[in-house]
Amino acid sequence: MTLDTEELPAEPITAEPELLPAPTARVAYLAAMSPARAALELAWPGIVEQLVRAASQAAVIAFIGHLGAVQLAAAGAALQFTFLLFPVFMALSIGTVALVSRRLGEGRPEDAADVVRQSLMLGALLGIATGLAFAVFARPLLLALGAAPDVADAGAPYLAIVGGLNAFQTVWTIGTAALRAAGDTRTPMLLSIGSAALAVPLAYVAVVVLDGGLVGAGLAFVPVNVLFCAITIAILWRGRAGLSVAGGPWRLRPAVVRQIADISVPSAAESFLFSLGLMALAGVVLRFGTEAFAAHQLVLQLESLSFLPCVGFAAAASALVGQSLGLRDPARATRVGWAAVRMGALWTSAVGLVLALFPAASLGLFTSDPGVVAAGIGSTVIIGLAQPAQAVIFTLGGALRGAGDTRYTLKVTTLNWVVVRLPLAVLLSMPFGLGLAGVWLAIAADYHVRGALFARRFASGAWQRLRV
Repeated sequence: MTLDTEELPAEPITAEPELLPAPTARVAYLAAMSPARAALELAWPGIVEQLVRAASQAAVIAFIGHLGAVQLAAAGAALQFTFLLFPVFMALSIGTVALVSRRLGEGRPEDAADVVRQSLMLGALLGIATGLAFAVFARPLLLALGAAPDVADAGAPYLAIVGGLNAFQTVWTIGTAALRAAGDTRTPMLLSIGSAALAVPLAYVAVVVLDGGLVGAGLAFVPVNVLFCAITIAILWRGRAGLSVAGGPWRLRPAVVRQIADISVPSAAESFLFSLGLMALAGVVLRFGTEAFAAHQLVLQLESLSFLPCVGFAAAASALVGQSLGLRDPARATRVGWAAVRMGALWTSAVGLVLALFPAASLGLFTSDPGVVAAGIGSTVIIGLAQPAQAVIFTLGGALRGAGDTRYTLKVTTLNWVVVRLPLAVLLSMPFGLGLAGVWLAIAADYHVRGALFARRFASGAWQRLRV
């Protein structure tokens, strides 16, 4: 007896589940953690790295500071122009982190490696172009800033060296950003420790022992940047955390360059605007005399020390937000951002309190000039109290940029420089007669307004819907 197959009950038709590429092992490992633990896992090496970098820079500034107010002011004026390099390597780093973290979360390591290669080549080309401009126009740029002739004469060789050879530092910075995007923050930390261990003794010998002044300080950084740029490229070539640049094409590809540009160009414009704003503020402060300008540079150094933990948490938030979006888990991306804010605020508030309570002692770490210390006390107190707002700006700004939301951060930065920081700085420092403290009051106001706008944007979730 046979059965007619048409009479058999039909098998239920089920759709094949969509098979998504698996994320890299490092991304999956971080995704298995709680958002707070994952953020801390990536942030603590970044915090150590930033502390080491800041300590090494502070040591060199201290060497220069004991040469006198003119040399210190010259170094500060030259550093204002090196801030113009931020649109080059910071923007490319942000674009690299947003795309590489997303692609690794999506399980596309080859595409992530292609992004890194394109970013490294773009960074090298732009670093060479900007380096030529700094080398040729160093002294005219310092004079245009408003520096006195003796300050410009002292600072021009330093600017020509540090700015002229920035391509090595640019490539190095982009390379370590790619490692962080892959979830490896320990390798950049070790590279920074190694570079500081070499750079500080070289600077001491050049500035103090050989009496090389600012030129010696600039020359001391050249072999360090060249060496660690080469080491970073070698690490990326061998591969780390599922990311390797070996085996792919080393030529610029318009399609990938456009992807990077979509994120990096707004970030470059933001960084460029920020750098111009810092220069404009420096021009305002220069009108209060050499001691006030030297104090301004020291307050900037102290501020950079106070928000260093936030830089680590911002980098962690950028990588984890991008990875979470690549994993199609926007809820986790949101939790990561707020966890980074809480931890960053705790760290910066503690350091800010020390600055607010002990301003003279803090400034005395960098200079023994009583006039410079007296000029910077009020500003140090102000910036110490503003550190919780800095935590919000850095961590949520990092989270938004990790999602590729750089157009919004550009709008906020533009609004605050044009409407808040610069007008208030001029108004409070000159018509109200507050001098340098008025400038820093305006900076603190900017921090609070910008922090509130970033928090509102992040809470809205609009950044989750961007296609990167």
